[in-house]
This record gives sequence, structure tokens and C-alpha cells, in this order.
Amino acid sequence: MKKTFYLKGFTLVELLVSIVIIGILTTAVVASSPVAKQGFAIMRSSQGLAQDIRRAQIKATAMKEIDGVSPKGYGIYFTTNASTSYILFADQDGDYEYNEGDTLIETINLEIDVKISTLLPGSPLHIVFEPPNPTVWINSSSSSSSTITLHLEDNETKIREIFVNKSGLITTQ
Repeated sequence: MKKTFYLKGFTLVELLVSIVIIGILTTAVVASSPVAKQGFAIMRSSQGLAQDIRRAQIKATAMKEIDGVSPKGYGIYFTTNASTSYILFADQDGDYEYNEGDTLIETINLEIDVKISTLLPGSPLHIVFEPPNPTVWINSSSSSSSTITLHLEDNETKIREIFVNKSGLITTQ
């Protein structure tokens, strides 16, 4: 009588399921580490800031009215004194700066542990989009560009930069 031997092992499906489970567990452990959380926080803050600058640009392009009045422009106001927040505003008086005569639309807070470290060309920084084109005004000048640098509170070497040039291009690095 002939004996038949069968090899016992894993099927391809069992092997793939095991790999997927190990991958999910590894991702969960890595993503929950404090270093990863801070990295994600600075990345989300820089992307959110770029989107808020674009939002001001879009409001100016659309000539969005406030209480039936068209503002002279829309902008973002930064200061290193308030290094964890910035302001989205409507420029009512046409001076390309945020002041008492303007309408505060929203104060936006950065994520925890993320701060504004430098503002170029200087602090305070006003980036205003004048409709309808929109023309970009950076600290009341239409011929300059701007850089906003964010850093982690615990690690000033971990930075993200947002650039706005005089033609309205907004990029992050």
C-alpha cells in the first residue's frame, strides 16, 4: 500500500490576511507616536493656512458682499505676538491692512504645539486680495512676496513654509 504525504502550510489567502493585519497594527502604532502626531499637526496647520489664504483670494475674486456692501478686499492678518492664530478679514476702508474699520470674519487657531515663527517681509503681516482680479497687497505693497514659517513648539527645526508671491500664487514646503 502506497502512503501519500500532504504538506501542511498556509494558503495564499491566510498569508495575505496575516500581512494585512500586521500592516494595520504597524500603521496604528507608528501613527499614534508623539513624533508622528506633531509631524501631522504641522502639516495640517500649513495646509489649512494655505487654504485660508486661498479662501480670502476666492472671496475677493467673487466680490463677496458683507451686509450688502462690497469690501475693498479680503485678507489674512498675522503677527508674531499672536503666534498661535491669525485673522481672516474684509478690508472695508481700502488701506490693505487689518484695523478697526475692517470686518473680522474669523480668528483661526493653529493646531496645538504649532506656532508662527517668522513672517516675511515682517510682523505684522497683512496679505490682502483686492477685487476683481485680484491684486495682491502684502503689507500695503503690490510688488513684494511673503513667507510665513510655522514650527513646532518643542522642535524649532521642524518647520513648514507658506509662500505667497505678488501674482497670488500660494505654495507650501
